[in-house]
Amino acid sequence: MSECLCVLQLGLDVSLELQKPGNVVISPLSISALLSILMMGSSGHTHRELRRGLRFEDTHSKNDVHHSFQRLMEDLSSDGPDVTLNVANGLFLQRGAGIIYDFTQKARTHYNSVVSTLDFHNSSVASTKTINNWVNESTSGMIPNLLTQPLHPLTTFVAVNTVFFNGKWLTSFDPLMTADREFDTGAGKVQVPIMSGTFTINYINIPELKAHMAAFPYKGGRQAMYIILPRGQPIGNLEALEQELSAEKINSLIAKMRPLEMRVGLPRMRLSFKSSLRDTLEKLHMGSMFNPAAANFSRLTTQPVWVDDVVHETVIEVTEEGTKAAAATGAVFTRSGTSNVFYVNQPSIIFIRDEVSGVPLFWGKLVQPEALRT
Repeated sequence: MSECLCVLQLGLDVSLELQKPGNVVISPLSISALLSILMMGSSGHTHRELRRGLRFEDTHSKNDVHHSFQRLMEDLSSDGPDVTLNVANGLFLQRGAGIIYDFTQKARTHYNSVVSTLDFHNSSVASTKTINNWVNESTSGMIPNLLTQPLHPLTTFVAVNTVFFNGKWLTSFDPLMTADREFDTGAGKVQVPIMSGTFTINYINIPELKAHMAAFPYKGGRQAMYIILPRGQPIGNLEALEQELSAEKINSLIAKMRPLEMRVGLPRMRLSFKSSLRDTLEKLHMGSMFNPAAANFSRLTTQPVWVDDVVHETVIEVTEEGTKAAAATGAVFTRSGTSNVFYVNQPSIIFIRDEVSGVPLFWGKLVQPEALRT
């Protein structure tokens, strides 16, 4: 399985396990990058679990995996007037924690990681603030407080990955056409601003899934937002639709999409989601890294450490001009503890994809949009 399919499949796996009410929005790229860094520092059973969880084939050598991520990170990053995409990794180490030099060098080389030392033992509040400031800066202020509680004083290592995306639509919506309309959540109807217009977009009807899909490209043609909209089935039943999807299925559908002129309606919205991923990753058989008796990070540090938690936060904003999105994933190591109408007025699956590599930057289940008003 190629790297892009691995990232997409992990995103599907995590999203399916995150059975939470309301919107669920994650960054498969962010989660994959962080777990890959942790895999680089692991050995034994922990390494095998992370490798399987990331869907990397046994034929890929360890160096192949990390070199591939290095090329992907370099290829994805862009900063222009119309599209900004920034992938950043931060490693925050306890002074004198015995972190292996070879690990930090490889983290810098393959993942462009910033490596800093902090004093969690004596200044956990200040250390937590330093990490939050780094995430805030990396996401242009969209995620100001990834860590809401001071880190435990016995923390030895914190790894954080962020993805920030800000893109302008290839064809923007006319703000004068935006009006409040009904959005049916399946549990009730709410009023949200709906942007509308007539565009030529890539589209496919998917009768076998009782759904259809449209793509909304950003300027430059490098990224696009895809929306899979159910039709003819109970409103809000996104889990059943998601279970029918796979990385191969999604890429096959995208390859069959064709341009079509359509009347389009899309909420002007903000989607935000924050959750611990510990239970989810344990369900996906990546649990040994959380177990003090089983975790093996002997390529990372000379001391016995394990992951306390993995925290993930994603924010997406969709307006007439374009989309702004950010995601951050943090892991803490501690020794203690069809018609021609595509109208998005009901729950749907949304993802933002890099069109060249096929990597999904963001993946979400839209259940109820947070109205984003001017």
